[in-house]
Amino acid sequence: MKSLTEGLSHSLRERTGRRVSAHLLVPGFTWTGMTAGRLAEKPPGAWPPEQVVALMMDRVAAGDFYILCPDNETTSEQDAKRIAWAAGDLIANFPALSRWHADWRDAFAEFMRN
Repeated sequence: MKSLTEGLSHSLRERTGRRVSAHLLVPGFTWTGMTAGRLAEKPPGAWPPEQVVALMMDRVAAGDFYILCPDNETTSEQDAKRIAWAAGDLIANFPALSRWHADWRDAFAEFMRN
């Protein structure tokens, strides 16, 4: 999804002179009709869709392409550190999703603390 949206954004910018744009929304825990089937009521950690959309529209208006939406459990700073760790997986050839891998779990926890 990331690569597809990045490519679309680039193509639209080049072909339309910036009249049309694409943005990548990465929502946090969002309470929607899709999640309502599994959960009887909105968990405290979830954002309602209206809150996600409001943040997204503010960020689109600001010209942001990457829109990392927090929730009531995970901050933007935590998301940024998780993304940095995941990029390290690729660069250092760690196991996929190493933050959950038994051999890397402690190193990830330390990374998040610092």
